[in-house]
Parts: sequence; C-alpha cells; structure tokens
Amino acid sequence: MASSAPAVVAPTSFDDLRLGRSAQFVVARLLRFWDSRNIKKQGEFMGITLLFLDQQNSVIHGFIPAARSGHYRPGLRSGSIVKISRFEVARCTNMYKITDNPFVIRFLPQTTIDEVLVNAPIINLQKFMLRKFEHLQALANTNLELPDVVGMIRSVQGSDLKDAAVMTRVVVRFVIEPNVVVYLSLWDEAAATFRGLISSGERAQSVMVVTTVNPKIFGGNLYLNSTPATKFYFDVNIPAITQFTASLGGPVGEAFPCIDTKESIKKKEHVSIRDLNKFISNSDEQTQEAEFICKARVLEVLQQNGWSFVSCTGCSRKLDQSGNSLRCNRCVNANVTGVIKYRVELSVDDGNDNATFVVFDREMLSLIKKDAATLTVEQMNGGGGEQLPQCLGELGGKEFVFQIRVTPFNFTPNHRTFTVCGISDHIEPETFNTKEASIVGGESGETSASAGASVEGEAYDPNPTGGQVKDGNRKRPRE
Repeated sequence: MASSAPAVVAPTSFDDLRLGRSAQFVVARLLRFWDSRNIKKQGEFMGITLLFLDQQNSVIHGFIPAARSGHYRPGLRSGSIVKISRFEVARCTNMYKITDNPFVIRFLPQTTIDEVLVNAPIINLQKFMLRKFEHLQALANTNLELPDVVGMIRSVQGSDLKDAAVMTRVVVRFVIEPNVVVYLSLWDEAAATFRGLISSGERAQSVMVVTTVNPKIFGGNLYLNSTPATKFYFDVNIPAITQFTASLGGPVGEAFPCIDTKESIKKKEHVSIRDLNKFISNSDEQTQEAEFICKARVLEVLQQNGWSFVSCTGCSRKLDQSGNSLRCNRCVNANVTGVIKYRVELSVDDGNDNATFVVFDREMLSLIKKDAATLTVEQMNGGGGEQLPQCLGELGGKEFVFQIRVTPFNFTPNHRTFTVCGISDHIEPETFNTKEASIVGGESGETSASAGASVEGEAYDPNPTGGQVKDGNRKRPRE
C-alpha cells in the first residue's frame, strides 16, 4: 500500500495568530525595518523593528532585541518575501502604535527568518496606515499612533538643502487634502534622507507618502514630526499616491520651491515679550534663526530646576549620577571630570507680558563677576545649603536689556523658554556684538533627540523624547 504524501502545512495568517510561543509560522513581505532606540536613555539601541505584510493584506510589526540584532541584520532585505518560524506572539503597547494589529511578533533565540525564493505567494508591495486630517488632529499630542500620511509638497524650508549629510531640521508645507496644509517637521536621519531626495534632480514629483509620523499641534498648526522609522515614497504607481493625485483634480507635477535658510535672519530688533511670542506663534520662517533685543524686569529667579549643574569638561553636557559617581552619557568616559556651571531661569516681565529667560554660564559670569563653582563653595562654607545665593536673589526687581536668540527649537511643541545670549544693565542694545555673544551649542544644551525633535536644556535636565515630548508641569510663560 502506497504511503500518502505528507500534508502541506499552510502558514498562519496574521489575523489568526494567537498569543504565546508555538510551532506556527508566517510567510510575509518585509516592507521595511529600522533601529529602535530608547529616547529616554540617550538613544540607547533597543533592537530592530520590522513591518510585515501577509497574503491577506494584513500588517503586523516584529521586534528583534538588541542582543540578537547582529545575528539577523545581515539577512534582512526590504521588499523580500520571508518565512518566519518559532517566534513569540505578544501584545502591543497602547502607545506609539504603527499598525492596527494588537499583536507583535517577537524574535526568540530559536527564531528563523528565511527568504522565500521559490513558489513565493503573491503579496502586495506596500500597505500604509494612512490617516486623514481630522484623525491626525485627534491623534495630536496623544502619542497613541505613529500614522502614515499622503500629500503634495507645497514648499520646503531648511539650511543646506543640497547637502544630504546635513541633519538639521527641514520643514515641509504639505497639502494632505484640498485646501488643507500641514507642516512636516523632519529631524535627524529623516531630514538628511529628504535632503538627498530633493537634491537628486528629480523634484518634479511632488506627491509622496510619509510614514510613521508623530502628530503635534503647536501655535494652532498641525505638525507631523518625523521619527527614526520615517520613510518617503514617491512612486506614482503606489495606489495611495494615484488616488491622492486624482482627488486633487488639478496639476501636481510642478517643481516646488526650496527655500534655503542658511543665510538666516540677522534681526536684532527691539521687541516686546508679546512680540517675541507672536513671532514664534505666527512666523512662516519656521527654520530660521533670529536675534532680538528685549528690555524686561526680573520678577524672580526660578528655583524649581536649581541655578547650576555639573558640566562635562569634554562636551559641556550635564553629568548624570551613576551610583556614587558621575558619568557623561555622550562621551562615555569612565574618567570624566566635571565643572559647575550656571543655568539660571529668570521669570521676566516688561509690563505687558511675561516669559522665562534662561541664562547660561558665560552671560551669568559677566553679570555676577563670580563663577558658579566659587559661588557654590561660598554657599557651603556659609551654611547656605540649597538656598538661592544672595547675589542671584538680588537680581529680582532689576531691569536688564536681554539679547535673545530664537532657534528652530523655539518652534517645537516642547518650547518653554528663551535662551539669553547677551545681557546688560547699562550698555545700549546696539553695542551688543552678535558674533561674540553667540551661544555655544554645548553650553546651551540644545541637542537633537533620537526620535527627531530638538530638546532645549538637555544639558541640564535630559528628557529627550523628540516627537514624543511630554509637556512637564511648568506652564509655558506665553500661554
């Protein structure tokens, strides 16, 4: 009697996956993958996130922990059809969702992933988690989803737009529905990638799909902030692009203007605090730098965040406590040394409005005529403890002329303060030397976070959540 042929085991569809570990396997297209980093731990590498699409047109994401990423990374290829076996199915978190699937495929030490080269199933090339304007507004500032969006580029602003190595912020005015324009705020790798795309000479195609953005509302405008997972798709054969182009009912092929802001605004106008706040809320120059002169009275020295910090002598960042010692998360140097520097928050008022100005080491030293380390020792020897030093407390009630530098950070949702790059109680504003008073980046602590947003004051109080910034407890002075 002839033996029967072995039964062919079909792959499990994403919709039929069950929690836990089992012998189930899936066959899917690997749409894309990226490195995931812990934005609360200075961009610590957590692992590789993958996005899969199966034959039933369902999407799920997978995760390879950092410890096993080196084993799997060489075999990963975007667009390939793969068979994945011996994995674990777990529940997704409720935050930063990138698919509608409630589960995630977690790679185990025994998990295998192999490219299917023969008899591969027919699976679509792409699928996106597209959201419309109303849905994006509802998601704004919630961090619940990182959706995809399709739209047409109206204009691009940023510095060094022809240099694909530059990672500073790029702002794109993006039409996502007829008469609906939002702002794409691109940071870090996403900004560099986009520069490369628009400088390649193929700028006629203006409709694109942008993936995995974090919606935020700031100044009444909707901003879609890039994340490390953000990708750009211009292929006119993608159904989402075809449908969007048809919905506009008009020409979409014209080249869009690229405004290079390297020659940034050099204003040093006399403005009120209200004018300063309006410039931030209403300016179309979202990537520009500007300088202003503002005369105001110090109401008090805010003590919530102290008046000094221990700075790394190598990179000027704040040193973090590690057991009984201090360490620098940027230099990663076991023998790091630190120095005490000023970071003083002033609540100021000009009679009509108020704000919080932050004064760093150089400006405070020129004002107090005593460095922060010396002042700290005097406080300890005098029994002052953690009380505010008298010379700082005496700033309250005094009127100064402040030179304020506005940077792209000031246009981000986590903006709360203005950085002072010059201060005087007697020099006429016109005598400020812009070049000499310019802020040293390491001293002001304005760095770019892993998730793609700029976080002010990171040298003092790191909270690098980028497009995922929490607002904190302090009310913004301009609200």
